[in-house]
Amino acid sequence: MKDLLPAYAAGSLPEADRERVRLHLADCPRCRAELASWQAMASADTEPPPDPATLVRAVLTRSALTPPAKSPPRRLRHLAGLMVAEARLIRIAVPIASALVMALGVGLVLLQATAGADLVLALVAPIVAAAGVAGTYRAGHDPAAEVVAATPTSGRLLLLVRIALVFGYDLALAVTASAVLAATGTAGAASLNTLVTAWLGPMALLSSVSLLIAVRFGPDVALGAAVGLWAVRVLIGGVLVRDGWLARLVVEVWTTNASVLTVSAALTIVAFILAGREPPGVRHATHRV
Repeated sequence: MKDLLPAYAAGSLPEADRERVRLHLADCPRCRAELASWQAMASADTEPPPDPATLVRAVLTRSALTPPAKSPPRRLRHLAGLMVAEARLIRIAVPIASALVMALGVGLVLLQATAGADLVLALVAPIVAAAGVAGTYRAGHDPAAEVVAATPTSGRLLLLVRIALVFGYDLALAVTASAVLAATGTAGAASLNTLVTAWLGPMALLSSVSLLIAVRFGPDVALGAAVGLWAVRVLIGGVLVRDGWLARLVVEVWTTNASVLTVSAALTIVAFILAGREPPGVRHATHRV
């Protein structure tokens, strides 16, 4: 009887055999289940195959519009996966150079044993962070640009992950350096809070300016602008301008206060808005999903 089921499903059995199978199916649930499988196969064979282009577009669109996970734990795992993936794209020379420059600043303060620890950190920490942030947005020069452009993950989310990794690392370095100087007593009467306040505002401001310029003009221009602004602050009060309203203005900007932090946040928001909007003439790796 099972040998007759495929032809029965296809409708090619003679009338006598069809009647035999029909009567048998009334009392045999196993054959009815097998017949359902044959009928499903027969109906699938009669349907035309989907258009490959339409199928791929539908899958990519659904993937782009569907969040990676609905439950918070799965979303956290997805974010952790993004951070691990982006951390692999950061060249190892970047964190090593940042650590060496920060260690050089700490060593300079320890050797001189002066009370200018806050000034040294205020000059070292911002340029370290700004240099790292300048290379976080490379657009068409990114080695992983093809993969980034071909995935449904938002480019702004990837940029946010990179900023969190680079700026967070430099922030941890600066806090560690401040803690070492405060613990050894090299900073004089300056406490840990005083040392952190000395570099936090300048670090946030110079990094946000560097990020905005990198998004609009590229990492090379951003790094040059960050070094130029940093050099102006180093020369103010010394070789460039010893006193005057310009010197007072630069020193005031190079501190931690509400205005500096607000401007830094505003520049960062503008940078994220402009991210992905390359100037005309920039060639994308692939079309956006």
